[in-house]
Amino acid sequence: MVQKSVKKSNFTQNSSRFLAALFLSIIVVGTIVASAMSTYTVNVEVDGKVVKVTTSEQSAQVILNQAGVTLGEKDYLDSSNFTVGKNARKGNKLVVKRAMPVTIDDSGEIHEVMIAGKVSDALSEAGLHVRPVDKMNYEEDDLLVENMTIKITRAFTVDVYADGQTHEVDFLSGTVADVLSGLSITLGEEDEVSPSLDTELRAGDTITVYRVTYEERTAVETIKYTTIYKTSSRVYQGTTEVEQEGKNGSKTVVYRDKIVNGEIAKSTKLSERVDQAAVNKIVVTGTKIKVLSTTGQLSAIPMPYQLENGIPVNVLTTIDGYSTAYYSTPGKGTASGRLAQSGHVAVDPRQIPYGSELYVVSKDGKYVYGYCIAADTGGFVWNGSGITIDLYFDTYGECVQWGSKEVRIYVLSWGNG
Repeated sequence: MVQKSVKKSNFTQNSSRFLAALFLSIIVVGTIVASAMSTYTVNVEVDGKVVKVTTSEQSAQVILNQAGVTLGEKDYLDSSNFTVGKNARKGNKLVVKRAMPVTIDDSGEIHEVMIAGKVSDALSEAGLHVRPVDKMNYEEDDLLVENMTIKITRAFTVDVYADGQTHEVDFLSGTVADVLSGLSITLGEEDEVSPSLDTELRAGDTITVYRVTYEERTAVETIKYTTIYKTSSRVYQGTTEVEQEGKNGSKTVVYRDKIVNGEIAKSTKLSERVDQAAVNKIVVTGTKIKVLSTTGQLSAIPMPYQLENGIPVNVLTTIDGYSTAYYSTPGKGTASGRLAQSGHVAVDPRQIPYGSELYVVSKDGKYVYGYCIAADTGGFVWNGSGITIDLYFDTYGECVQWGSKEVRIYVLSWGNG
């Protein structure tokens, strides 16, 4: 019994030693294999050269250090093609982009920067932000290249007024038609837009859409009477009288209305029919002189014509003007051959021919020279004084008393010169 137990114990010990040795061999082989599998190659592209690095590191920065490459403050490391564990022959690489001059044209405002990386890095370096509505000639993820020029076209806001609403549209370039199309605003056959559809828009422009319709309407309107003024010698001066009262008429008018955004903007008359004509009001202003003198006429020649209220009944015409007075040596002749005497007056014979029979009254009616005959030529004809008639008196004192007066000359008959 004891011997069998000893043999069994020796077998067990030998088995344990064998298993331990086998396990140790597996660990060593696994370690060697694992070590071989964690090493890979990376191409580092920098300054026009390619440096191949064999590494087991996972950090791109550490791998750059292994390649002896220093990354400047504004340099850029492109690791888009780098994968840990992938070999260089399969495209595994790190690319170092050195800072380079880049120009940014921001709608005419120029920015110069030294940067490497993507377009977005250049924009950030210049402190610029590009909105989705703006336009740029590169994508923000595009890599920068030396002497690159990035052009930015800024969108501007256009206000559009249509159908009672205001639309704010961010717009880069184009016409009024382009904006309306983008807003799905359509124009009717009669609708209007300002500015016109083909207008190229600029910053600060506004667009207004006018909804236009046309309608015809009929209206009954008043025809207002007109007041007509006229003069009459049958009415005393300084007074007026209504010869005929005025009365409004009526008419039927057909209009074509232009209605813009619900309101009448313009009306065009299509037809007009007078239903009742207006009656004009006639107002008469008097020119008849009321003779206030109670002393009779001053002329020495008797009045051969009939008077009514101190005024001749039958008159050919009247002449209003200014008068003066003059005297001469008794018995002296006049330009017409008649004797100089009271009642023979001086005139401009081109206006009043010699021999014309006249009746002269001051316009205020207070003085009546009376009946007289055009017999002489007044000196006023040549001196430009504006006098119309010069009345003869027998004495200097009478001339002084008459002085210069505004008169009305009634022409009773025309002389033959």
